[in-house]
Amino acid sequence: MGSLHSSDQPALNVEFEYPSPVLLLERGLHSVREGRYAEGVVYFTLAREQLGSGYIHLATVLDAFTQGYIAYWDAQQGLQEASKRFVQVDVEQQSRIVTLQTLLPALVEEAQAKSPAMDQPAIKNQNPLPHPALRAPLQDAQRRYLAAPARVEVIDTLPALHITCFGGFAVKRSGLPVVLCSNRNGQAILRYLMTQQGYRASVDMLMAALWTEDESEVAHHKLQVAVSALRRSLNNGLDCDPGGGYILCKNRVYQLDSLVPLRTDVDEFLAYYQAGQQASGDSVAMQFEKACQLYTGPFLTEDLYADWSFMRREQLSHIYLTMCSTLAEHYLEAGRYEDTLKWATAILKENQSDEAAHRQLIRAYFALGRRSDALRQFHRCQYILNEELGVQPMPETIELFHIIHRGEIS
Repeated sequence: MGSLHSSDQPALNVEFEYPSPVLLLERGLHSVREGRYAEGVVYFTLAREQLGSGYIHLATVLDAFTQGYIAYWDAQQGLQEASKRFVQVDVEQQSRIVTLQTLLPALVEEAQAKSPAMDQPAIKNQNPLPHPALRAPLQDAQRRYLAAPARVEVIDTLPALHITCFGGFAVKRSGLPVVLCSNRNGQAILRYLMTQQGYRASVDMLMAALWTEDESEVAHHKLQVAVSALRRSLNNGLDCDPGGGYILCKNRVYQLDSLVPLRTDVDEFLAYYQAGQQASGDSVAMQFEKACQLYTGPFLTEDLYADWSFMRREQLSHIYLTMCSTLAEHYLEAGRYEDTLKWATAILKENQSDEAAHRQLIRAYFALGRRSDALRQFHRCQYILNEELGVQPMPETIELFHIIHRGEIS
């Protein structure tokens, strides 16, 4: 057997001498055990180049490992994509469950309201038009956003409301800020209504969401106290009947008065998103930019750890990231690289593990002649993926890194 320090290898200047094959193999094995396969392959390749002719079996094993790395990487990426798809499908299914739970009380209420006093069949004479809560969320958002100004002219009972849900909850009445009640549960009730179709929720839903540990009677009493405090703060300075004003209750269902002109930043956000989906060319970017400018932070940051706000927040975040990605890619193809930086950075602010956004930044930096920033962005991407997900960059990201090193990117 030959020596690992084979005399067949040319002598190297000590200043630039590589570590011994043994040390390289040890480092490679350590990297592989830690899950850093790409790093391990580099060490194994360097060790392989220094092996003497007497280590044919070891060289064969190293060659097989290096060749098998691509297949391993492809399989790992397939598993990761399947996992992402499962999470996405699960979120969609959970959202549908929440929607069904929301619609059921509305259907029960409508069936009771439409039932004749006599013994005639109740279902036969019902209005065939669907209940407002049954309309698609995006269509309902667009209807509210576009139709609200016309309704203001005919509705003069209560001033219009504008509610902000992104980045921090706030309420304005006729353009002036409303100081909400000091009762935290009262504020939470209003935020909860913002997550529901038609801004309505049954007594049971509210008690289950906000007072999970309390007995039914205790939770019901706390709910009444909280609603009363919320109603007083919203109705402050207005001549409203007791139990009336902005918050109404009928058949054990609380809701915002549907006759009051109401706008929310979420409605406007979704309206612009839908308009962008239906547009083409540069109009898509224009509508998406208007929507993204409304997204000043996650939905209902005051309730980040509440189960009842999670689904809605994830849906809106997904829509926002989809639009940002579209904008970044659009401007990258158009050669507007500063705009690409803006929207790719916005993605990473929301999800720093988005590898596609890292690639968009790398390409934009290099196109702007900022090669050092492009290389730093690759290393930042590599570090974040390893720390957050325990994986190395995808092959296309690594290839992009090599292309930049060679200066070949167009």
